[in-house]
Amino acid sequence: MSADAPDPTGLTQRDLLMEMREDIRGLRATVGAIARDQALGVERRAAMQRSADSIYDRLDAHDRDLDRMQAWQDRADGALVLARWALGASLISLTAVVLQVVAAVAKAINPSLP
Repeated sequence: MSADAPDPTGLTQRDLLMEMREDIRGLRATVGAIARDQALGVERRAAMQRSADSIYDRLDAHDRDLDRMQAWQDRADGALVLARWALGASLISLTAVVLQVVAAVAKAINPSLP
């Protein structure tokens, strides 16, 4: 073989360099795409964490509101118990007053009653 004639079975150094250059460009594009995907993944994770933090903050606020509502309900239940006791006591005293009025009216009508 002569030095001028290319080797029919192999690649020349220039062809090999051109293929490597194309492979490197493809590899660079692949690495760039992976880097972009990772950056998007980081952004997505950060957005999801912000959303989760917001949800947890709202849940904490709802828990505080529920605790306050429970306290008010407990106070209202206590007030209702006191109101029932007061109503029962007033009904008993009203019954006693009515019996005294009936006894006084009966005594006025019939003085011989004890």
